[in-house]
Amino acid sequence: MDRIILEDLQVYAYHGVAQEEKTIGQMFLVSLRIGTNLEKAAKSDDVNDTLNYADLCNDVQTVMQSKKCNLIEAAAMDIIRYLFRKYADIAEIRVTLKKPWAPMEHHLKYAAVELERKRGDRDEW
Repeated sequence: MDRIILEDLQVYAYHGVAQEEKTIGQMFLVSLRIGTNLEKAAKSDDVNDTLNYADLCNDVQTVMQSKKCNLIEAAAMDIIRYLFRKYADIAEIRVTLKKPWAPMEHHLKYAAVELERKRGDRDEW
């Protein structure tokens, strides 16, 4: 399977259990691994034959900023649902959603979740 990889897109959003996270917000880092057929684009060298990377980044930002989730698990699944619904050429998606400096009374680089789904896993996409 061919893949498009976008690593650590920075998105300011308002997800978290604590009220301060929903009020003040924070930076999140979102990475995508998108399984799709890139053979046509590789042969043609034409941007119209692939998924537009800037559009994918804009889509992730739109989803992340469209509502406030308690859990980053829910925010990551929202990204997957949105991308499957918008792009018929996507066969599988892995989303890694990092929450740097998560307020947990411990020092850590980030807390993160990684969700991976394939088209056909569910009928709801």
